[in-house]
Amino acid sequence: MSGTPVKLRRNSWVVLSAILAIAAIAGLAIRVHRKSPISPAQTPTQAQPPPNAQPALDPTFLVLVWMESSPPGARIVRVSDGYLFGYAPEIVELHQSSRPEMIRFEKQGYTPVTREVSAIGDGELSVVLEPVPKVRSRVTGKSKGHRNR
Repeated sequence: MSGTPVKLRRNSWVVLSAILAIAAIAGLAIRVHRKSPISPAQTPTQAQPPPNAQPALDPTFLVLVWMESSPPGARIVRVSDGYLFGYAPEIVELHQSSRPEMIRFEKQGYTPVTREVSAIGDGELSVVLEPVPKVRSRVTGKSKGHRNR
């Protein structure tokens, strides 16, 4: 039996099924390859805002601004209407707006400081208050409150 050749008989339907399976897989691969992402050069023209355009602001949206003073404890006041936000350090809520708010920091014995605060987004503001200069007498050149001897 070792010298007798063995003939394998293949059915034509098995061969045909294999060819169809390979064709189907090749067709799927081609279809997937064609659905690749569109390159930027092929994208349709879209209306884009100019580079300097600001995002739309929502006046009902509140932004948070951390405000602090050195020394701490300064009153935080809105200049336009005198509204007292609180005492530094404080988180102040402002309505989102493209118009800046003028804010004044006041503390007894210190020169008030006024700053412009942008209410476009959350932020922080820190100020340093300077002591009020002592008034010197014009005649003697000495500070008031000292006794002349």
